[in-house]
Amino acid sequence: MIKPAAIMLAVLAFVTPLQPAYAAAASAKPDANTLAERLLPPDNLRLPPATAARTASGLRYIVLQRGKSEAHPSPSSTIVIDYTGWDFKGMMFDSSLPRGEPSRFPLTNLIKGWQEGVLLMSPGDTFRFWIPGNLAYDGMPGGDTPKGKLVFDITLHSFDSGQ
Repeated sequence: MIKPAAIMLAVLAFVTPLQPAYAAAASAKPDANTLAERLLPPDNLRLPPATAARTASGLRYIVLQRGKSEAHPSPSSTIVIDYTGWDFKGMMFDSSLPRGEPSRFPLTNLIKGWQEGVLLMSPGDTFRFWIPGNLAYDGMPGGDTPKGKLVFDITLHSFDSGQ
């Protein structure tokens, strides 16, 4: 049986190149201090603030930054994002930031928490999500993926129309 982490690594190895317009806009990379700060676990890792929105599924989120667009991806969109994920012990387990370029994924291939949460976002938005284990990797075989509640900061850069 193929492990989910192996699939994720294979996807990352074949990430499609960014669109030229985005690549030009993203050429200014954050300095080492800014990158290190963005990889540290948030202060409110375990408990979302009282102001965090909650969906019917139990996904919690706050808006860290709003973009200028009002467009939203569809469930079949391919998204271009930057992200960092922490487990509830404060351990970062994955991030696109050290690679220096955003990741591109079909939304349908991602965990349910991302499938639900990214639909709420528009290009330029950065959200912090508290994802219950049942919307993340709980129930998936193997020990390669973090279990339990997870926290992700996600910045949506762009998406395709999802047709």
